Amino acid sequence: MPEGERVRTFEDAAGRRWDVAVSEESYGMQRLLFAARRGSELRAHALEVSSRDDAERMLLALSEVELLALLAVAGEWWPG
Repeated sequence: MPEGERVRTFEDAAGRRWDVAVSEESYGMQRLLFAARRGSELRAHALEVSSRDDAERMLLALSEVELLALLAVAGEWWPG
């Protein structure tokens, strides 16, 4: 995850730890990027928000149950 980003960490039902942060994509699109602490798995979920600030507030407000639900529907993501 990029340095200086707000990052949350949580654990899934299998005991895997994940980091999640907001990523701003082209045309101002905001995504949550999920990165498995062990391994190289990356997943992303597009957010329907109007700004990065809104996305970061949303990330901070999400419960662990909500983070798990978003991880479950997040698609595979490859940098680049």
